[in-house]
Amino acid sequence: MKELNELNISRVSLGIHTVAGIIAGCVSYMLANNLYALGAMLIILFVTGYATEFALKKKGVKWWLSNGAVLYIFVWLISWIFLFNM
Repeated sequence: MKELNELNISRVSLGIHTVAGIIAGCVSYMLANNLYALGAMLIILFVTGYATEFALKKKGVKWWLSNGAVLYIFVWLISWIFLFNM
């Protein structure tokens, strides 16, 4: 049963980071400067990471990187490029 609980926690974290990545991509598209877009992405990443770790009672950078941060960066980049090329 413990493995199922860990699996659900990972899925929730991945879902939160995916939605945050899409939102960050839209915010980055609206900003005029690429440096501001990168800064906004990093700010949203750290806020989402801390909120997710607090809500799910998980600690550790290694867990956060594997269960959200990497996916967040890919989703942000894909959504930003998609919106930029429209």
